[in-house]
Amino acid sequence: MSNLTKVSYCGIYCGTCKNFKQNADCQGCRSEEELLSDCPSRKCTIARGLTHCGECKEFPCDMMKEFYNDGVPMHEQAQKNTLRLNKVGIDKYVKEMEK
Repeated sequence: MSNLTKVSYCGIYCGTCKNFKQNADCQGCRSEEELLSDCPSRKCTIARGLTHCGECKEFPCDMMKEFYNDGVPMHEQAQKNTLRLNKVGIDKYVKEMEK
């Protein structure tokens, strides 16, 4: 499994999710098309040919600001994750998260 599959388009780190690790009902947004077909950040990032939202010149756009500030702690953490991804890159970021 590549490091990329452990990081969602919006910045959520999948590597700590029980469902993702056990492949119970989530394969991550990079391979799970039907379950996440309505995810706006996934659609936008794919359409722009980006690895994650943080690569976008408009980051954080209004859509992502709303997502990151919707009161869900995991979403708030996703913004911090994305900023870290921008700083160190995916491989180093995943290594940090795995510790």
